[in-house]
Amino acid sequence: MTPAFVIRAKQVLTMRGWEHKIPFAEARAAGHLAQRDAAIVGLVEDGAVAVRDGRIAYVGPAHTLPPDMAQWPSQRTQVLMPAWVECHTHSLFAGHRRADFLLRNAGVSYLEILEAGGGISSTVMATRAADDETLLEDLLARLDAFARRGVATVEVKTGYGLSTPHELRHLAIIARAAKLSPVNVVPTFLGAHAIPASHRDRPEAYVDEVIAEMLPEVARLHPDASCDVFCERGAFTLDQSRRILEAAVRLGLAIRIHAEELTHTGGAAMAAELGALSADHLDHIDAAGIDVLAKSTCVGVLLPGVTVFLDQKQRPPARALIDAGAAVALSTDFNPGSCHTQDLPLMTTLAATLFKMTPGEALWAVTRGAAKALALEVGQLCVGAPADLLALASGDYADLPYAFGAGIHAATLFIGGAPWPA
Repeated sequence: MTPAFVIRAKQVLTMRGWEHKIPFAEARAAGHLAQRDAAIVGLVEDGAVAVRDGRIAYVGPAHTLPPDMAQWPSQRTQVLMPAWVECHTHSLFAGHRRADFLLRNAGVSYLEILEAGGGISSTVMATRAADDETLLEDLLARLDAFARRGVATVEVKTGYGLSTPHELRHLAIIARAAKLSPVNVVPTFLGAHAIPASHRDRPEAYVDEVIAEMLPEVARLHPDASCDVFCERGAFTLDQSRRILEAAVRLGLAIRIHAEELTHTGGAAMAAELGALSADHLDHIDAAGIDVLAKSTCVGVLLPGVTVFLDQKQRPPARALIDAGAAVALSTDFNPGSCHTQDLPLMTTLAATLFKMTPGEALWAVTRGAAKALALEVGQLCVGAPADLLALASGDYADLPYAFGAGIHAATLFIGGAPWPA
């Protein structure tokens, strides 16, 4: 058990105000956008958080800290908030995609590269060829790199195996990393990432393999993993995606989807109707899809780094999603092809500038919003929640999206109440 302690801060952000925020248009018209942001992040001025046995025992104004807790060892910081949550990554891979980067910047689109057999296929070849220890060591190093940026929870997908033995091998490596790293690791099975070269002329046979062979073994060996699918032209059709996700649900697995990234497919609405935890990308979601998502518990995960890295003109309608009542999260989509960065802090700036989210909305989206996309209780400061905390020297929480490219400086990360690195 970690020792009990107290952190006092000029600003404590609980991230408990999203559900009660006033409409954006109303706040803008009244000149109250800053007050709306403060409410969204649950701002407590001159606050304190007490931690005991790895969980939060008190959060609120420093002057109402219970007398017994006031005697615990204490430290001070400027801003104290939940540790960040990274809810969409492809962090287990080998090799690189520098050739794709060159082609894209010479005018060849991501979709053209994908349909020509490049992109994901080249990473599949490299990842299949890599041995277990190399993949494990690289994954652990990437988890540490996320922690250096204030991230305590990282979702990690498979999807570069695309065969039953390789997909199960990769899930086993993710499970090993989860035991070895202090970072909270959330596994996702993405066997339906692309049609492998061996099945290019018979995609239905591969869909059958995912459903009949892979998913039962995933449910048996890794029941904590969710099932994802890339619903897109050149990958999996809406009907194929539905069949895979429905099979996962029958086996008791949580589901999520890559949807509306390059074209509109209707995948987001379909996944929301099936009870998906999240629908990710959403660049081409339509009004009907926004309405379905807003009326569901499915979180819309937005990936602004992909918008920049692929130079996409179409951008997800973040303002429309939020104003309709949808919960949103932000992520890097860290992967070797479409967004090769682990800079989650930078995503808050890009979300503000490209998607017109407010700083408070963006910070909620990398904490509580991202945790909701993973069905976790982290990403918030409340009594009983895990003490995954980020203490910052920044004088004001709004500096985080504002000072883009600066990263998170002079920060102390706590995972389960224990400082990282130990």
